[in-house]
Amino acid sequence: MSWQGKMIGGGLGSFLGPWGAVLGATMGHYMVDRKSGPPPKKEAMRLMALVASAFHELSCCDRPYSKEEDNTIRAILSDFNARLGNILDMPSLLYLIDDAGRLDRGVERLATMIRPHPELACEVLRWLWHVALCDGPLAAREQAVIEHFVRLAQVNPREAHFIATQFVGQIPTTEESTRAACDVLGVPYEASLDTIKQAYRTLSLKYHPDRHGALDPDIRALTAEKFAKIKQAYDTLCERQA
Repeated sequence: MSWQGKMIGGGLGSFLGPWGAVLGATMGHYMVDRKSGPPPKKEAMRLMALVASAFHELSCCDRPYSKEEDNTIRAILSDFNARLGNILDMPSLLYLIDDAGRLDRGVERLATMIRPHPELACEVLRWLWHVALCDGPLAAREQAVIEHFVRLAQVNPREAHFIATQFVGQIPTTEESTRAACDVLGVPYEASLDTIKQAYRTLSLKYHPDRHGALDPDIRALTAEKFAKIKQAYDTLCERQA
């Protein structure tokens, strides 16, 4: 990169937060060193659009888009827009958020774009965790989307694990959670969906709380806890099959 590009990048980086110098250098590269390339504002807007699309993809992977997710996404993108120098006015920003579902493969395309910039990738990873957890416990498919982003963006595994534990403590890997769910239902790791459903039905007949209404309250509580684990394991394995 030429010295002019570095100077422009440094100026842009002054208001972009801890990873501003990285993105600023990219913008300077486009402004000076690649005169035929997209202008800095256009590139920054593309980045925002892909972030919004990735958020939408993550939010809809496990259940319908929720109010909690919408509020969290709006707050993150509003702050991101401010850190980029308010490149979008408020109506345009809201339109970007509301229309984010029209972009496909948001997580994949965002990860590819920011792969050369580890600091930015880690920042986005933190945002993804915020969105995933804002409306309740982490779902298996949400974890799978986040792990997919980590692989595609080539986030350092130790850094990715450290970020994850800031949100949910010591989390299992996808394979570990799948094997644990198989153990609960008593099915092999390679079990088909029909086998998983049959195991769930069998255990439900034994442990469902409705079948133990006449028992001592303490016993009913134990069966309800057991059934909750069975249902969680069933949901985990069905989501893996989807």
